[in-house]
Amino acid sequence: MEFPPSELASLAVEPLMTRDFETRPAAVYSRLRARYGPVAPVDLHGVPVWLVLGYREVWEVLRDENVWKKDVQHWRWLNEGKVPSDWPHLPSYQVSHLLVQDDQRRKATRAAVEEAIAPFQDPHAPESFELAKAVSRHADELISFFADGSDSGWVDLGAQFARALPLMAVNRLFGFPVDQGDEVFMDSWRMVDGGPEAAAAVGRLVAATTELAAYKKQHPGDDLTTRLLAVEPALTVEQVGLELYAIIVIMAELVSHAITNSVLEVLAGEAGARAGLMAGPVEELVNRVHIASPPWVNLTFRFPVVDTDLGDFRLAAGDAVVPSIAAAHGDPVFATPGSQEASVSSRAHLAWGAGPHQCPGRGIADMIVTTAVGKLFERCDLELGLPVDQLPWRSSTHVRGLKSCPARFHMRMRPTPVAPPAPEAAAPTPAPEPAPAPEPATPAPAQPERPRSALWRFLASLRRG
Repeated sequence: MEFPPSELASLAVEPLMTRDFETRPAAVYSRLRARYGPVAPVDLHGVPVWLVLGYREVWEVLRDENVWKKDVQHWRWLNEGKVPSDWPHLPSYQVSHLLVQDDQRRKATRAAVEEAIAPFQDPHAPESFELAKAVSRHADELISFFADGSDSGWVDLGAQFARALPLMAVNRLFGFPVDQGDEVFMDSWRMVDGGPEAAAAVGRLVAATTELAAYKKQHPGDDLTTRLLAVEPALTVEQVGLELYAIIVIMAELVSHAITNSVLEVLAGEAGARAGLMAGPVEELVNRVHIASPPWVNLTFRFPVVDTDLGDFRLAAGDAVVPSIAAAHGDPVFATPGSQEASVSSRAHLAWGAGPHQCPGRGIADMIVTTAVGKLFERCDLELGLPVDQLPWRSSTHVRGLKSCPARFHMRMRPTPVAPPAPEAAAPTPAPEPAPAPEPATPAPAQPERPRSALWRFLASLRRG
């Protein structure tokens, strides 16, 4: 006998966004799993949704595009007028880019994005080598800048390092003109932080990426924007602008938090645990952090197109379903020693998604994170500036990361002093070669190029503060 689907509106759902979820999300997932099983009904800012907690169930949702759609047109509650027009997550679903497309449209857009981005992720391609070299140089620049010639001091590793580096990589990857890239940095932060400036910042970001696409159509270069326009001429500059905007969102949110989460994983442990984490390759450390503390905790909505059994419930067609990466990684099926999943868990994590919507730029993302973490621990000894239980976490449905990551640094070699930012910056000009330090034999990293006005003025203000 087939049972009717469970009606979300009739269930006594508990709110997901609570103080407990902000500070102890793993405990919330565990409690929901104990009460409901691998799928739980929850309230998300006044709208009921299904939260998928089980590793197998998350895999099922992510890999089957025939049943589970991403386009918001499939959301029954929205079509019935039950979602408030000011619901906080609604604007992000009312645009059409790769993250929220389905079927043939997704396949065409993804094929173009994958082909365009491929050389920047192929370790044997010159584009990949140049991008990795630029990221390494920028990481050195940022470390030298926050150290400011001192042997030790205080730094917010989030604001002064982890947030800036991915966006500097985006600037290089997209081929932004210097003056435009400057404002993109700042608007990316305004968008991520929310608040009264966020909506206007989103509008300016989309306008900036669209203007960039139009510029590159007339003035091609050696960058992702040019390649995306070339491999799929049918994409309009507006659509290319939206795809670039989506990449900025991922870089600004997920990559920056992956950096600080990785640093925290090392610094928060006992001395023996720290030594163990740092004993192997940085890539393996970052991989373990993807499991224990993924920045992308809950993925964007999926909507079943037919009534579907999942966990202990029968979901109605058009219900909103949220696959939880963090909960899946905490599922005993995934985490218990000896289980089949656990035996390959270091490579079976879902930190960058899975299935047809898996992040197409995960190679670049991991390169930036591993470079950032490797450079920090190569050049600095670090201590957390606050007890672990006092660190401020962002309150977000989809992303988990620190609002700030205060730390005390001790330089392992005396850093080269960095000149203060120029009042106004035009095109960057090469900095003079620094004199090699007498000890150690390896020359100190080069100083930053002539500072970009908005970014470097902002970083200088944090350093002074």
